[in-house]
Amino acid sequence: MADHARVLSAGPTLAEDGDALTDAAAFPVLRPLTPRYADLGGDGRVTTVALGRWFEEARVAAALPRFRRLVEDGGGAFRFLLAAQRIRVLAPMTLDREYRVGTGVRRVGGSSYSYGHGVFAGDRCVAVSDSVTVLGGAAGPCALPDELRADLAPLVIDEPGGAPSRPGAARHDRARYEHGHTVVSRIGDVDTNRHVNNVAVLSWYADAVASWQAAQLGTVDGGPPEDLAPSAWEVQYVAEVAHPRTYDVALSVDEIPGRDGTNGLRYRAGLFLGEQCVGLADGFGSAFGSALSERGAGPAR
Repeated sequence: MADHARVLSAGPTLAEDGDALTDAAAFPVLRPLTPRYADLGGDGRVTTVALGRWFEEARVAAALPRFRRLVEDGGGAFRFLLAAQRIRVLAPMTLDREYRVGTGVRRVGGSSYSYGHGVFAGDRCVAVSDSVTVLGGAAGPCALPDELRADLAPLVIDEPGGAPSRPGAARHDRARYEHGHTVVSRIGDVDTNRHVNNVAVLSWYADAVASWQAAQLGTVDGGPPEDLAPSAWEVQYVAEVAHPRTYDVALSVDEIPGRDGTNGLRYRAGLFLGEQCVGLADGFGSAFGSALSERGAGPAR
């Protein structure tokens, strides 16, 4: 991905949906961040999966002192469950730069709330994200306690934005996908909630896309070119992903028109345990162009 890479013209509109996410001054919290070597892909740029980890760390670091005291004083047993997230790269990120990750609260509901994030190189926004967190108790989702609402209030930004779209019921049907990619969970995928971590699940979707691309392009050491990897993801966590289990990432690929006349690819994915759908994702990336036409291949219809 070149330094002058533009925003993908096809796909989600997270940046347009929340213009304030691209303004560092809009965020009540800005945390410095130095990329790690492990965050980089083969092209030396930070991957979308690594970005998922950056945003997770920003959510975990959010100050919730009143809520923490409530839990420590025996006020209830709660879990924070990620229900959905959107990530979009706006410009390449490299190892030799310092970044800041902005965090704010976009929406507060009855049993859930939404964070918004922006990543900044100086004053330039290079990535945006938002997510929906559900507060869970012993019997499932529960009402946000007053203490948590009081902690969230100072973090609210003047950019409510739109909620992530929810895929239709047909996306839960394994038979509607043309391709499959098998994944076996690993102990390193499990987080403190004792289920597979959301970033690990995102990496499974990215692996499925890379596997499909490799099948189209032929085996290449190091995998398909990084500039073909999705630069945006919209993910729905339908059910908890357990370990140890074997899952199937089902995938369909469509060409989508861009607003500037160029096309992109949309990767519609579902995560299945047998016939049960436990997750959904949409990835958006560059079209293969001549790379596929030279081989007489193209996205599945």
